[in-house]
Amino acid sequence: MNNEKGEVTVLATLLIVVLTGIVLLSALELQKSFSLMKKRTHLFLCVKETKGEFHDFMKFMGRTNWAIKNINKASLVMAFIPGLQGAALNAQRAKKYLQYIQEGRVVLYLKNLSGLRGKKCSTDPRMFLTPFKIGTRLLKRDAHGAAELREEKWTYYYLSKPYLVQIEINASGMMSLKPKITYKSEEKVAKLSSLLSSR
Repeated sequence: MNNEKGEVTVLATLLIVVLTGIVLLSALELQKSFSLMKKRTHLFLCVKETKGEFHDFMKFMGRTNWAIKNINKASLVMAFIPGLQGAALNAQRAKKYLQYIQEGRVVLYLKNLSGLRGKKCSTDPRMFLTPFKIGTRLLKRDAHGAAELREEKWTYYYLSKPYLVQIEINASGMMSLKPKITYKSEEKVAKLSSLLSSR
């Protein structure tokens, strides 16, 4: 009888130990899942914020580039029309002003990106190079005085292990009064080594 009670006690203890182990493993798994979900959510919020900052910057640069190119054309025509030479000079001043505010907007863009990075936002370091060519002063400019793009299509990567968000950007339609910039995004689960090999 005592032997049977002892066996029941041992079995009950084993059962409690096994159930406690299962509960602990489940809790650890839930904690891991929650931590990953938190990480993924933070990454997506960062992508949304940096993409928004980038989009506003590109729209501004596209509009001002369009204005610079068109002021150039208008001032050339005005320079040959008697009585409009003064307006042509004003057009050149307006162009210089637009170039000046473009330079300021680049500084603001970089400052805002640094602020997002300060919030522990994952950003592609190439975003800090800006999509525009940098010259001796700040922006390299074409023959019309517009800021020059490095290229019309490129990809940015946002990594927060194990998640990777890839955004392909097409800025070929940005130089207009209504700039058109298209984005194609893709989420992957990736290792850092695979990201480095894809660049």
